[in-house]
Amino acid sequence: MRNTIIGIIIGIVFGVMAGATIITPGLNQARQLPKERIVMGREDLELGAAKRDQDQTLEANQGLKQKTKPLRIISLFAPKSSTMKGVTNHLQKSLPVSFHHPDTIVPNSDTVDAVKSGVVDGAFGAPDQWDVNSPTLQLFSAIPFGPDVEEYLAWFYYGGGQALFESQFKRKGVQGILCGILPAQGSGWYKTPVRSLKGLDGLNVQAQGLGSRVLKEMGVKIHTLDSNGILKAFKYNEIDGAEYALPSIDAEMGFARHARNYYFPSWQQPVKSLALLINAKTWKRLPARTQSLIYRTCGDTVRYALTRAGASQFEALKKLGLAGVQVRRWPEPILEAFKAQWKKTARELVQKDPDFNAAWSSLHLFRRDYAIWRELSRP
Repeated sequence: MRNTIIGIIIGIVFGVMAGATIITPGLNQARQLPKERIVMGREDLELGAAKRDQDQTLEANQGLKQKTKPLRIISLFAPKSSTMKGVTNHLQKSLPVSFHHPDTIVPNSDTVDAVKSGVVDGAFGAPDQWDVNSPTLQLFSAIPFGPDVEEYLAWFYYGGGQALFESQFKRKGVQGILCGILPAQGSGWYKTPVRSLKGLDGLNVQAQGLGSRVLKEMGVKIHTLDSNGILKAFKYNEIDGAEYALPSIDAEMGFARHARNYYFPSWQQPVKSLALLINAKTWKRLPARTQSLIYRTCGDTVRYALTRAGASQFEALKKLGLAGVQVRRWPEPILEAFKAQWKKTARELVQKDPDFNAAWSSLHLFRRDYAIWRELSRP
């Protein structure tokens, strides 16, 4: 099944999917129905009522938004990413915020200090962008071989994850709010195929988060670069590989011009969290209604980011395939080695870092119990 996915992508590039209408003839039949045959049923009426309620809520939110001075928020994401631009636009529709690109108000490296000091009101990015050396924030950003999005959100909202998440940021002088989820990322772009563990040893690779700790222990030389830095490093042969984001985002960054081997699955980032971080003093000054509006809007943005991004990945993969990119799956021996090393790395972090231990223990206990439900509920 896993290898079939890659086969389908390749098949589409060569037009092999022409028989799809035979598999789903109902789709064409529905398109051919005369307009008078399309009757509004109960479901449509219910959807219409829900839409009216949504419009009324949006109208109320707009009134509250207009009464509140806009918060200046630095987005830590690449401006040319249409996926992330869609997310920030979605937030701006309901929230009293104005987003600014990286390196505009302050240099990107000074964003954290700018938020803490109140030069800007906040930042929007992955949790670990606030402190790249914090394994706990790395855990809240992406968990190697971790839960899928359903399980992750169940733990976060109802299993104790949110309290741990927010306490981490409060100690750093900011209010942290989960404000988006992205589906599994790509696992990396490589100039040449990686066919064995020996082939990984000594490679120069851009990587981030807890996954980079795993790669480092396996002999990979880790680089920390933004999208422009990755392109430059590829061009001048300073790196052999790089992992960055989703296929739709990676395609826009232009990595395929330099590396043709695109690896999956996303063992290092099966779920990617996004966080809105607001200066603690600024947060306390906000009216309770505005604070509630921010939480509600961020909750809706979790849905928006996840579904919008998930719906666009297949098209991105098709375009990459047409451009000559080889979509590859990590060989099983390499995946097993990644998993074994991650277990070892996690044990070491549990022993060294009390905050990581608290978050990891909470997640581990939740997953133990959730596994019973998963086994019973899945066919």
